[in-house]
Amino acid sequence: MTARSLIQRSAVIVGLLLLSVFLFYIGKGHTLLIDTNAVKIGDKEYRSAETVSVSINGQPAETMGRAERIMLAVGGPSHSITIEVLSGADKTVSKKFSIPTFLDTAVVSVPAILGDAPAEHWVTRFVPPPIEDAPVEQMVHQED
Repeated sequence: MTARSLIQRSAVIVGLLLLSVFLFYIGKGHTLLIDTNAVKIGDKEYRSAETVSVSINGQPAETMGRAERIMLAVGGPSHSITIEVLSGADKTVSKKFSIPTFLDTAVVSVPAILGDAPAEHWVTRFVPPPIEDAPVEQMVHQED
């Protein structure tokens, strides 16, 4: 094997590795939880309107009430959200946000976006509630 063919083969392998990393980055899927629960950031509390319509990446809009959560599957790191307030003052907000590559499930806060909170508070990591460690004797079983 000559030095020239070794360089060519190495360049092809490096190119394929870079291409695979790029394709992973732009195609990584995420689960988004769109949340309208009130959120407190610092000393300020942001509350959602009674009824809002939320659209992610131009998909059909979902109507949500206060304290609701819907789940969507999206791909890629960058997304756009359009929120239209249906109750009260007619207000439409369109923003762009990004999701870190290795964050599988993220919570998007509608009140934070509507309230012009800093962008780092719009998307947070989803933390499932802890499993209760109740003894089996205390659990209530229903008979069918």
